[in-house]
Amino acid sequence: MVKEGKINEAYKKLQDGWLENGDKVPPPEFAKLAAEYSECPSGKKGGDLGWFPRGKMAGPFQDVAFATPIGATSAPFKSTHGYHIILCEGRKN
Repeated sequence: MVKEGKINEAYKKLQDGWLENGDKVPPPEFAKLAAEYSECPSGKKGGDLGWFPRGKMAGPFQDVAFATPIGATSAPFKSTHGYHIILCEGRKN
């Protein structure tokens, strides 16, 4: 979770480093950015929220999380808790 003024700054770093070249953001690099920008307690863990099933996260967060392909990074989006960028590392069936 990031405030509106910082989400674009964080996303620009992802774009400049990887996304504009069509590369996937390496999880360790995403974790560094999350630790720097996130205001959520998960920021201290590099933004790692662990595994969660459908129905656990609210509205747009869940929608974006389950729509983001494995290995891909979402565009910035807003939820009731602030602004987010998601890196989807995997899914369990």
